[in-house]
Amino acid sequence: MERAGVIALMRYISGAYRNFVIEDSEMEGTIGVWMDILQDIPFQIALERTRDLCRTKIEFAPTPAEIYQACLESHSFYELQRIEEQQEQLMLQEYYEQAVPMPQHIKEKLERRAARKVSVDEH
Repeated sequence: MERAGVIALMRYISGAYRNFVIEDSEMEGTIGVWMDILQDIPFQIALERTRDLCRTKIEFAPTPAEIYQACLESHSFYELQRIEEQQEQLMLQEYYEQAVPMPQHIKEKLERRAARKVSVDEH
């Protein structure tokens, strides 16, 4: 999971548990640990499992290890990989839908450079 996902999880937990507070001086280290523990877990699954844990754990906020275990219990490792690949595929598709063609003058420069490179390689 990326940094933005970990921060979103922490904000969610902070909203559910008022006693879940991380000092500013410890923030970077804590985010790093959470990223390390949850690195194999897609954000959407982690958020769903965190929501489930927040509904059942009354006194203390869920730890990253509890979130990780909850994610593994609900999905096999291969399912997690498949879901992560689907999310990456959707991100790529969204990128391609929003991508604009290369400006003509840039395209021409690249073609000229490629033509020079080919002629140099031929000798």
